[in-house]
Amino acid sequence: MTNATENCLLNTGLLVLYIIYLQSVIAESKIESASDLEREFADKPTRSFRCCARHEKKIGVGYGVSGEVISIDSGHCRRVCPRHASDDPGDVSKPAVQRCPPRSQCHPRSSRMERISTLQGVKIVEVVDSCDCWHESPCSRTSFEQLVHAGTPYQVAVDVGLCLGTCSKALGCRPFKNGTVSIKGPNGDEIYQVIQECGCANSCHRMERIESILDYSQLEIKRGSNTSDVKPLIRHINVGHCDGSCPGNHTEKTCLLRDKKNPARCLAGLYSKQYKCTPVRFKVHEYRTRRGSKREIIEITSCACV
Repeated sequence: MTNATENCLLNTGLLVLYIIYLQSVIAESKIESASDLEREFADKPTRSFRCCARHEKKIGVGYGVSGEVISIDSGHCRRVCPRHASDDPGDVSKPAVQRCPPRSQCHPRSSRMERISTLQGVKIVEVVDSCDCWHESPCSRTSFEQLVHAGTPYQVAVDVGLCLGTCSKALGCRPFKNGTVSIKGPNGDEIYQVIQECGCANSCHRMERIESILDYSQLEIKRGSNTSDVKPLIRHINVGHCDGSCPGNHTEKTCLLRDKKNPARCLAGLYSKQYKCTPVRFKVHEYRTRRGSKREIIEITSCACV
């Protein structure tokens, strides 16, 4: 073997060793930087708290003029410490990352309604703004702030409410009574629904709804008398309505005859009934109008999946 060949092999070996050395240095630096990030943000078994933070969640809203899909970050809350987080400089009382006890849950605290212009028109999308820790407690209404007409002259914050809490098995914490608030917008007044009361109920349950009537049943209106002088009884009746979903709230298809050449194609099928949350028990309230006509108003007393 010539000296030139030996020198070439020696140089090649040194080069390989140098490359291996560089790779080990880079790997160690990555491990150190990752460890620093973990020490700063990530959960550790020795810690007595868990993070609650907003994380990115991209969703498609519609199509723009050039045909591209318009996507926005709608956000969602997770019990995972983010790699990077920045607090809102305008509100130091709302840090981006909350420290929660291990058994607590992470839920949205506030959101905003974004108006996105697409080829299909203006789409209104709810975007999670901040998250907070929720400590285990019985089902109740908790405050949930929603920013309406964000970034416009009509911007206003509304406490729409949220139902949170624990219930017995097979029951969930759900709205029992809703109300409405009027908000001024660019096209006039807009009505938004807010939660007023919460309770434990099945997925299909009865919610409160009030109807007000003028009842003339207890009054005797004589012929020729002025009815405007008569004061009727004002009655507020909780007629209720059914809300929620049912486990089988979809149409199932059972194929009876398939195409021999293409078994994936169904030629004849049997469709099952679609279950809906429907009123099953009622109560009738009678009253009389100003002209003496007898009327009925029906109250829903219970709901079920039918």
